Amino acid sequence: MQKEKLLQIFEDLSGYCQEYKVVSEGELVLKIRECVKSLSDTEIEVLEKRLSGNLEALIFKSITSEDKISVFSPDMRTRINYQGEIFYCLPTHRYMSAELEATFLRWAKIRSPLSALRSVITDFMERCNYQVKNEVSGDETGHFELRAVKNGKNKERSVHLFILPSIKFVSHFWEKNQTLLERSEVGEDKVFVVPTEKTPAPFISFIREHDIGTMIWVVDVAKRTVNPFIGTPQDTEIENNFEAPEQARRAVSVWMRKMHVVD
Repeated sequence: MQKEKLLQIFEDLSGYCQEYKVVSEGELVLKIRECVKSLSDTEIEVLEKRLSGNLEALIFKSITSEDKISVFSPDMRTRINYQGEIFYCLPTHRYMSAELEATFLRWAKIRSPLSALRSVITDFMERCNYQVKNEVSGDETGHFELRAVKNGKNKERSVHLFILPSIKFVSHFWEKNQTLLERSEVGEDKVFVVPTEKTPAPFISFIREHDIGTMIWVVDVAKRTVNPFIGTPQDTEIENNFEAPEQARRAVSVWMRKMHVVD
């Protein structure tokens, strides 16, 4: 019975791997966890006793190495580091950069829920004495839009926030909404809000490949902090509530200098 259960798990995982050809490490871990959770506690205990180890870890190792626990295990042992994330693909599959990019974007949506980013940026804007208004659009579009408004002594300030699951989505969004983003309104800032990445690589790639005039802020969901990446806000209260703006801008300056040296 346990062998049949393990076979079913590997069949499900094989179908998933065949469908996408390239999968991120985090995505694969979550998919394995989902499959294992379909088993009862007793079934998991029996399998772990028979295989002498943690079932999720053993399945992951079986898929991503030559150390197989079943002949039915999919083989995704080709390991690739792309933009700071680890990806696996079939040894016989000649992956293309477009597939890695698509997989990165798919994983970004999973690992950086828009609701979590929205929660942090809402708290941040409220600390800056802004009232955050209802969303302009929702999660089904792949982004959130918020408007934050502050009534000052002489004028109203407004920040139009575009929340995206990765810096890698910014150029796609810009191309589709350039007219909206370039439209200038008195007292309004437009800002892309994106999460941190495992390494600076996606941000360095962005600087190298794109020249977008809209401000970009980076959210650390775990620390619930916000820092600037591109641009300086008109409101000094926002600047004062960034976690470490000088350090963040210094890092960007270093990346740009290194980029010019390489060029």
